Amino acid sequence: MTTERRRQGPRGSSPRREYPHLGGGDTLYSVAPYVPTPIDVVRTMLKLAEVGPYDLVYDLGCGDGRILFTAVEEFEAMGAVGYDINPTICDPASVKVEKRGMGKRIKIVNGNFFLADLSPASVVTLYLTTSGNSKLRPKLEEELREGARVVSHDFPIHNWTTSKTDPPEYYTVGSHKIYVYSIPDAYERRKNILRSPGEESRWKRIRDMFRREDFR
Repeated sequence: MTTERRRQGPRGSSPRREYPHLGGGDTLYSVAPYVPTPIDVVRTMLKLAEVGPYDLVYDLGCGDGRILFTAVEEFEAMGAVGYDINPTICDPASVKVEKRGMGKRIKIVNGNFFLADLSPASVVTLYLTTSGNSKLRPKLEEELREGARVVSHDFPIHNWTTSKTDPPEYYTVGSHKIYVYSIPDAYERRKNILRSPGEESRWKRIRDMFRREDFR
């Protein structure tokens, strides 16, 4: 695998046509602001995904590349690929790849991961938002192969079922939540994420209010 610093999209193309799914965040077309994942959370995410020598890890929104480096250096992943739309963040990470001589195992692409081919990935890591995950979900379902794992920091993928069998459906590292999904079980056993007691109470009051209106 070669290190690759490139930007997707032909010159002169319309940004809105080039990035049809994106909007909001730290750059005009990103789906989440850049917030680095603490390294202890990174290690736990990769451990829960059971990353090993046969895995190719894709980090969507890779930032400074910490997940990529940790996957390869500490978990001995076969390789790691990161996508980030913000060049001011991912260009220094690409330089770090070159300085460490890891170009054959780590690739960083300055581009839109909605346009990427995710089919080679055996593990995908995310730190987006709930809406960002929802926009990405159809692509994950379409492109990831059986046995691939998806690990999301703090934000669930709605209408997917996590691999954790006992409640709650996420793991915790301090105040951080980690959601782990297995393909295709995550969406073949669809369910709505359970609302918290507070949310359920709020929705019950709203339903009761409409029922009373119906009987007037």
